[in-house]
Amino acid sequence: MFRVIESPEEGKSFDGISLFVNKKPVKAELCRVSALPFNTPWPGHQRPIEQSEEAGFIRIVSDEKIELEVRYKRGFQRAVVRPLSKNIRVSADGTKACFTLEREGQYVLELDDEHTALHIFVERPRDFSKYGTPTRVFGAGLHKAGKIVLRSGDRIFIDEGALVKGVLYGKGVKDVAVYGYGVIDGGEEVRLSPDCYGEETNGCLKFYESENLRIEGITLTDSAVWVCNLFACSDVVLDDIKIVGHWKYNCDGIDIVNSSRVEIRDSFIRAFDDVITLKGIVPYRHLPLEEISVKNCVLWCGWGRTLEIGLETLAEYYRGISFTDCDLIHNSAVAIDIQSGDYAEIYDIKYRNIRVEYQNSILPEQMENPIGSPYVGYGKPHAPTFIKICTWPYFLGSPFEKYDEELAAARVGRRAKIYDITFENVTAFVEEGGVLPETVINVEEPASLGKITFKNVNTRILSK
Repeated sequence: MFRVIESPEEGKSFDGISLFVNKKPVKAELCRVSALPFNTPWPGHQRPIEQSEEAGFIRIVSDEKIELEVRYKRGFQRAVVRPLSKNIRVSADGTKACFTLEREGQYVLELDDEHTALHIFVERPRDFSKYGTPTRVFGAGLHKAGKIVLRSGDRIFIDEGALVKGVLYGKGVKDVAVYGYGVIDGGEEVRLSPDCYGEETNGCLKFYESENLRIEGITLTDSAVWVCNLFACSDVVLDDIKIVGHWKYNCDGIDIVNSSRVEIRDSFIRAFDDVITLKGIVPYRHLPLEEISVKNCVLWCGWGRTLEIGLETLAEYYRGISFTDCDLIHNSAVAIDIQSGDYAEIYDIKYRNIRVEYQNSILPEQMENPIGSPYVGYGKPHAPTFIKICTWPYFLGSPFEKYDEELAAARVGRRAKIYDITFENVTAFVEEGGVLPETVINVEEPASLGKITFKNVNTRILSK
């Protein structure tokens, strides 16, 4: 049994693609993604749409193997399905690509390179009855919901075929679930805030000081700022969420800020800017970041860092954090990054069974400085960084925080410490002829660096 989840007619199809699932014609939905790694300091203007490009995605619910046939009228010379670790063999003839997906997971078909991408999400049938009776249901069709303010105990069911134009917001709430097969589209929210911390602009999901949250099955598209935000939250599970179709400035995928007991599993995240980031900021600096787990996820970074701790590290400590069985299929500045910008103690951090993919087609990052200057990175090599551990000067006077005497006093005598960091079975896969990624460790006084363990960390060259 299988079925394809489609948004209502307002959701446009991905032009040029004809798609068949188990010989049945279906529609690949259209989304917008970043076309190039071109960023600008904020505050500034919002990113022009000319810096984006079209991509497609499809959601399939199935308990059987899936055979896909993709026809592309423009033609192509090469077809690949990522993650490479799934070993999906593609039969292609220049206009048609055929392949089989034996099991659930998140996949991307790329024709020639990443600029023609079809995101394919195959998930098992789910039983949402465990959440009880929904308090609000978005059925199939278009819903212009605006800002949805959540209350404790809410059960928000976004049914298959639902396209919710809006954002979900909760502050001080407990026992909330947002679930279903539908889409939350943040594209109608206008960015009002200079940063991503405040409540003026919310992204697709934003929670402050909340606990016992469950987000399952849904797809998040076209956020105005950080896509999924957790500020001072605890006991959170993000299960099989799809973050795709983001291209605006500061569109981090998931930001975990001074929060504890957070699990992200079986999910796909493609973001323009950092993908998964753990931060500590001024209002919640008394709270640690601990017991955080990211496992079995597929990640795509259009700018910045794919897995990041920092740069904001105002917290008592970071500990008990693990990244396991993840595929980082596209990476920009740094794939795995610990960058300490303040006094937090960072320890007991584990990276295990991580696979990092690098392509020769990747473009180098560039800042739009001054505003209005063109991107000039075409044809230039990208020098990737595989693993980086570093410190930065403290953020005193930074525009991202309010300087006050209490904060200055909190910093007195405190120095960042980084230790007990483990990298095990971490591999960078580099296409033949590409620039080899480097590992950088640069921890400067007064911060201190302790034991870092590298076990079976290597680079492999992929033949053409």
